[in-house]
Amino acid sequence: MSILGVLLRNLSTPARTRAAADIVPTPAGFRGLIEHDPALCTGCTACTQVCAPKAISIDATEATSITWKFFAGQCSYCGLCVQYCPTHAITNRGALPPVTGDPSLHRVAHKVECQACASCGRPVIPLPETLLHELYDGAVSTSVRAQQTLCDACRRREASEGLRDAFLGHDKGQEGRTT
Repeated sequence: MSILGVLLRNLSTPARTRAAADIVPTPAGFRGLIEHDPALCTGCTACTQVCAPKAISIDATEATSITWKFFAGQCSYCGLCVQYCPTHAITNRGALPPVTGDPSLHRVAHKVECQACASCGRPVIPLPETLLHELYDGAVSTSVRAQQTLCDACRRREASEGLRDAFLGHDKGQEGRTT
């Protein structure tokens, strides 16, 4: 067939582009856009490490908070961030990204506030209460709750002191005395 024949055939057929209302249906199991709950986020960076296209980032430049950032324009919708989030702060509901020419509508940023460590004052983000109940089958002790207010360094120090005291047979409050 000559080029003229192809051209005439294409001009005589109707357009094959879809109208805006004629959206292609999403397949079953489509993961879609992710949703982030800042109340459950601890800033552990697991999501940023498994995100191959680097659609998720965490900005920790502020002293009292971190900022969790997501850019849907880079997301491959693989769902690894949802799978690896230890606190279940990231979920997906199968929603489609907005169809727009404005890339700012594809960006999400959530601020996660830090608390001061009860021992040294450094910023710390404690585990959410729902995760504590899940980890400890609903029976969260007061010592576990107290550890949640400590930073990593103070928590390690307290744990090593507890092991040392248990090994040496010291009771709390009997510093320096062996039994």
